[in-house]
Formats: sequence, C-alpha cells, structure tokens
Amino acid sequence: MSVSRVVGSAATRTATRPDAPGPPVAAPDPADAVVTAVEPYVVRATINRPARRNAIDLAVIEGLERAIDLAEATGARVLVLRGAGGTFCSGADLRVLEEMSVDPHRVETFMVRLALVLRRLETARFVSVAVVEGHAVAGGCEILLACDVSVAATDARIGDRHLEYGLVPAAGGSVRLARTLPKARGNYLLLAADLLNGEQAAQWGLVSVAVPPTDLEPRVDALVGRLVGHSADALAVVKKMVWTADHEPRPDAMSWERRLFLRHLGSEDVSEGLRAFRERRRPAFRADD
Repeated sequence: MSVSRVVGSAATRTATRPDAPGPPVAAPDPADAVVTAVEPYVVRATINRPARRNAIDLAVIEGLERAIDLAEATGARVLVLRGAGGTFCSGADLRVLEEMSVDPHRVETFMVRLALVLRRLETARFVSVAVVEGHAVAGGCEILLACDVSVAATDARIGDRHLEYGLVPAAGGSVRLARTLPKARGNYLLLAADLLNGEQAAQWGLVSVAVPPTDLEPRVDALVGRLVGHSADALAVVKKMVWTADHEPRPDAMSWERRLFLRHLGSEDVSEGLRAFRERRRPAFRADD
C-alpha cells in the first residue's frame, strides 16, 4: 500500500475562484490543514486542526479542494473524510469568522467557497464517506450532510448548532437537513440547536449507520472494501440518479433513471458483471484510466 501526503507549498494563497464574489482573501498556509493518503482506488482525507477541534478556516477549505482534486486525478472510487484527534469538525472557526465579519464580501467569499466544496462532494463520480467521531456540528454537520455515506460512533455528537451562537447556516445546511429528515426533525435540529448522539442520528436517518467506537475502524474498512469492489462507472451513474431524484420532479427523475440505465447498459462493466453472474464468480471491473 503506497501512501503519499499532499500538502500546500505556498505560505499565502488567494482564496477565490472566478465564480466567487468579493475581493481576494488572503489564505493561511494550507500545509497540513487537510492531510491525504492515497491507496488503490481510495483517497483518505483528514481535517488536521485538532487544537481547534478541526474548525473550518480557509486552509481547511483549500485542503478539501485539493483532496477532491486528488480523488478525481487518481480515479478514486472512494474518498474517506474524517477529522484528527477524535472529532470530525466543529464548524467554522469563529475566531476567523469574527475577523472577517467587518467585510461582508470576505465572509461571502468564504461561504461560497465552502459551498462549492460541498457541492463537488455531492456531484463527484467517487463515493464520499464521512467517518464521524466526537463532534460534527454546524459546518461540520453541513460537511457530513454533503457526503454520500456516513459511519458514526454511537457516542458522537451531531447537529446544526448555529443558533447556539446567534448564527445561521450558510453552506447548504438548512436545505440539506430539510431534504434529509422529515420536517419536524429537521426543524428541531435547526431551531432547538440540540445535538444527537450517533445512535440517535442513525435512528433519525441523519447518518447511515452508527457503531460502538471500538467497531468504527473495522466497519469503515469493510464499507470501503465493499465500495471499491463496485464498478466505478456504475457508482457514478447511481450518484447521478440520486442527484436527479433530489433535484427534479418525480416524472422527470424517473425518465432520467431509464435514460441513464440504457446509456450504462452498453458499458464494459455491465458485460463483465453479466459474465461473472453466469460463471458464478466475482466480477473483475476494469480499472479507470
């Protein structure tokens, strides 16, 4: 297993994109803010600010962008996202936010860039897996909601929590909560600013599964192994189907499902899957270029 660490090389970067409003924002050194490891078909990314409970600053946003770039460049089927030091992410770094608050354009640039990262997680070809320990609150919960699958420790603490400090979501949290949970439960998390433990979050449907802390690593490894065994093309098609179902009227989404199925039907991986079924063996799907 080869592992490579990817870090930033510049001490200061301009934290804007052409589609981000507002003036350039000086970003802190992104080195080590998000640490990545590359395995066959897998990229593992760790938010690495444990002293700040992995709070999101510009370096973290840039690190997440780089992790996504790396997953795309290596043809990864899975991106595993977690936090260092036993916590997932405590949300935006409020010290940074307070410093930027004197200039609304800087705040907007920050939030737009974070929102773009979360949208990329949702629309990427690879499957994003959130591994939740400790707290996943506010912006951390927003990252969790943007991931495709999540495994949480039963003692994790998960929720929106923005209102606890007089803040509100800005990276899609209210939208994703409303689409993930029934109205009464989504409203409760947003308005009461309460937290669920991992077991409750799984019961509500906020995370995919919750396991005892001692079982977290084996469960994540088993899930990643299962995902890696799937066809990369089929994974991407299913993600497209889910995205369409969430954003288009039901008849249009069902029409799209059929179209995507027919388009995928001619792929090499479908032929291999059908041969494997006939020959009673596991499929050997092609590697991405």
